[in-house]
Amino acid sequence: MLRVVHTFGRNAGSVELHDRRAVRFGRAPDNDVVFDPNHDRDASSHHAEARLEAAGWVLYDLDSRNGTYAGGQRIKRHPIASGDEITFGAKGPRVRLELVERRPPGPPPTHAAPAHPALAAAPPAPPTGYPAPAGYPAHAAPAAGHAAPVAGHAAGHAGPAAYPAPAPGYAAPAGAHPGHVPAAPPAGSRRVGERTIAMMISSAVSAATGRSKPRGTVEINAMLHKEVHAATAGQRRTTYILASLLVVALASLAALIVYNRSSHDEISQLRAELARLPPEDPRRKEIEQRLGTLHPSNANFGRNLHDRSRKGIFMLASGREGFCTAFAVRPSILATNAHCITAAKRRGGTIVALENEGRGQVSFAVTSMRTHPQYRDSADQLTPDIGVVSIAGRAAAVLELATREQLAAAGAGDDVYLIGFPERLTDAANPVATFLAANIGRITGANGRPAPAAEAWLIQHDARSTSGMNGSPIFNGEGKVIGINAGGYLEGNDETISGQKTEVVKASPYKFGMRIDLLDAILR
Repeated sequence: MLRVVHTFGRNAGSVELHDRRAVRFGRAPDNDVVFDPNHDRDASSHHAEARLEAAGWVLYDLDSRNGTYAGGQRIKRHPIASGDEITFGAKGPRVRLELVERRPPGPPPTHAAPAHPALAAAPPAPPTGYPAPAGYPAHAAPAAGHAAPVAGHAAGHAGPAAYPAPAPGYAAPAGAHPGHVPAAPPAGSRRVGERTIAMMISSAVSAATGRSKPRGTVEINAMLHKEVHAATAGQRRTTYILASLLVVALASLAALIVYNRSSHDEISQLRAELARLPPEDPRRKEIEQRLGTLHPSNANFGRNLHDRSRKGIFMLASGREGFCTAFAVRPSILATNAHCITAAKRRGGTIVALENEGRGQVSFAVTSMRTHPQYRDSADQLTPDIGVVSIAGRAAAVLELATREQLAAAGAGDDVYLIGFPERLTDAANPVATFLAANIGRITGANGRPAPAAEAWLIQHDARSTSGMNGSPIFNGEGKVIGINAGGYLEGNDETISGQKTEVVKASPYKFGMRIDLLDAILR
């Protein structure tokens, strides 16, 4: 067997014992040893596997992204010695592997029943017709024809250690096993009801010998109930305490859920009201200040958004070169920029969509491409730079698009997030997307001026994106897609070069995207 002791990572301190010939390690839930998918990021989904071979246990690296280390050395195959420290990724989770021998099951231990003072003081009389054992009290012998009431009980119950040996000629009662001593609990253990059972036996013996009247069933049941009630008092107290703590925890959770829900509802209402007010309305400032105090913080939001969306992000590539980002809006339809589709047509050849983190092996051929009917490939004006491509296959994840109400509520200062492939990282052999966080600068019409909500489809933001990020989704603070990143502005400045004044054109740090509902004109 293989014992796995977690020494570093989210599971540090826990111990697992695996009785299998192959034990697999990784972040995916189908592994035998599962690392935390959010905390232990250096470990791959299926990182390594320990196998029991003829010569012993051997650890194999399963082509992991960050490697497997034994004693600080990166390995591909490593014979396991008991106590080996294995690290999954240079800074990832670490375990200690211990080899444990499988112990064959043995016979259960037997124990002699302890003597009880009550039984030693009043041993049961033998049935009529049997000679009394040596040392048996003369006054305890029953009258002729009177059967001992405990004779049948003795057949399945251990006699007390204080009994003397029976005299010659003594025969065992019917149903009893000669020499049989049933197993008793280990010394020092206490069995609930032991005192009660002894009192019941003592009562029966006393009744048989004429010293007292036999107790009735009601009296015995009352005695048994009293003993059991006393023995379980501690367990009941513990149960009451745990139940009280559970009620308090559930009440706190319910209050937190209600508070968060009311906070989100108020945020949505305020954003909707803000969208209806004209830019010069003095109430806008008051609403914006209120929104700043209500915005819920979530330290894990970005990580959760990335993990939920990453398999719905694709790199558009021609040959071995990637040039734009796209994302799934339906299982077989990806959204991107219209100018990316124009570039794909100019490149010619086969255009493919490579799945994010698919190592270049998850690839879908692009079967068709469409642009927005109002898009114009012109540098003089901004037109709806949005389009879709169809793929020969189905995406593993489809991104959730914002509703019209959520789009109308978006405004300057909102947090936004992008996932795409920056220009220097458009490696078709290893497509790994980058996560960016930014803020909306303003939302305007195509001319850069404030416009009614229906016409304000130009979203300006400050994400430091490059051309490879064109076509990437723009998420709002609720994780819904509100736009498609489309590029950035160009700024011209006069500079003196070699004594001559020259206009130098540079990329502006301000970028813009197209509101996602422009897709309606293509997907209908």
